[in-house]
Amino acid sequence: FEVFGRSEGSPFAIFGDVERKMYGIMFHPEVVHTPDGARLLRNFVHNIAGIEGDWTMRAYREHAVEAIRNQVGKGKVICALSGGVDSSVAALLIHEAVGDQLTCILVDHGLMRKNEAASVVEMFRQHYNLPLILVDASD
Repeated sequence: FEVFGRSEGSPFAIFGDVERKMYGIMFHPEVVHTPDGARLLRNFVHNIAGIEGDWTMRAYREHAVEAIRNQVGKGKVICALSGGVDSSVAALLIHEAVGDQLTCILVDHGLMRKNEAASVVEMFRQHYNLPLILVDASD
């Protein structure tokens, strides 16, 4: 790897291997308080990494669902669900791909907000018809 960019706090702010098209950025160019962060990210994605800007979220979703379906096949999936964005999106994509082959498990560990576990269960069972097991481990 070679260094392509430095910052005051990092001697390896941007690094990569051109031949293998592997790159890394050691700070958060996407946050608004990074000067020229959006421009840096756009340049990196298009001009250095050579990624086209012609994808859509719908196409990515379709690709993700198909990849999950192919990987799972006729198997079963257990998904830990916290109710946060990451696990919720994962659960919904998996459910779209394999339906009732998925079982989600939500553990109420006693540190959630008041009624949060019940709200998550209600949302996923009623709005998305997701198979969901609630484990009460709050004691």
